[in-house]
Amino acid sequence: MNILFVCRGNVARSQMAEVLFKKYIKGDYNVLSAGTKLSGPEQPIGELGEILDNMIAVMKEEGADVSGNIRNQLTPEMVSWAGKIFMITDENDPIPDYLSDSSKVTHWELPDPKNTSLEFHREVRDKIKKLILESKF
Repeated sequence: MNILFVCRGNVARSQMAEVLFKKYIKGDYNVLSAGTKLSGPEQPIGELGEILDNMIAVMKEEGADVSGNIRNQLTPEMVSWAGKIFMITDENDPIPDYLSDSSKVTHWELPDPKNTSLEFHREVRDKIKKLILESKF
């Protein structure tokens, strides 16, 4: 099955979800993450500057170096490819019209940790991990 994790910028929540899914869920899965509204080009997370140091640090605590992960802009092709889509959003995140009524979509309401403390990043990471471990795939 193809799994797609989506948040706004594909720099924190969906990246964390992709890595944690790959680490903890075993089986025949293809997993990607993407953002609905990237604030720049598709590029490695480590090139985005100090703003992502906390996200990189909390994922290193999970044994994962995400600094080389590439940000991806969500496309209709990705949506077609996916068997399940997990939208990790808060009230400020845009959801494309073509996803709002899709039966493939599960919504996870989580705040964006961008520009927050290391501890808040840990809280978001741990919530994502819990949701992944409790979900049915």
